[in-house]
Amino acid sequence: MTIDGPDPGRELYEERAKLLPGLWMPEAPPWDSLTEEARERWRRNASASEATGE
Repeated sequence: MTIDGPDPGRELYEERAKLLPGLWMPEAPPWDSLTEEARERWRRNASASEATGE
């Protein structure tokens, strides 16, 4: 969670993780088990998605 509220990187990660079974992919690891570097990468991706309106 960020100071402003929910963590947009976590929301994006969890949203996309739900799609994996439909693609015959293994489950994604829980957010809390990701490294801080991986979490920051998801946060940057979420920020970029918001900026482009995706």
